[in-house]
Amino acid sequence: MMTLEQARRAVQAYAAQHGAVWFDDAVVDRGGYWFFRVGYVGSCGVIVDKADGRLSVMGSALSPDDCFWGHEHGFSPDLVLLRVTKVHDHRRTLELLLDVVTSGPPRRRNPNPKRAWLAEQLQSLPCELGPERLWPSIPAFREATQQRWFEYEILETREQVGV
Repeated sequence: MMTLEQARRAVQAYAAQHGAVWFDDAVVDRGGYWFFRVGYVGSCGVIVDKADGRLSVMGSALSPDDCFWGHEHGFSPDLVLLRVTKVHDHRRTLELLLDVVTSGPPRRRNPNPKRAWLAEQLQSLPCELGPERLWPSIPAFREATQQRWFEYEILETREQVGV
């Protein structure tokens, strides 16, 4: 378990190595992690997990609340696998996935091959899509979760867990 002082030292080393600046000295304690407002253009701060000391850089395109929600729901790793386990609203689920899924080349000719491929994947659940960079889509996933369009899990890729 990492202490706050150890986390602060890790963030100071990160800032020195990447030329990041401290926006302010406030530290946000979110239970399982700390948020430090240190970064550069394109970054609103960094999260340090208390359990393992993993440092995650938060972009500036999302609100801090979206960044916290995303981190707490497994979106922080750069590349993740999306496992769809249940679909409640097929149309909305498909529309969201059309916007965020870049993997999985279609296997047949079709006027809209990506739509057809995704629809086919959703016929056999659970299905895994990825690896994908889902971080920019956190607001869409928050809405999908709140509205219960579909159920899903976010899984780390093999590269992130060292397999």
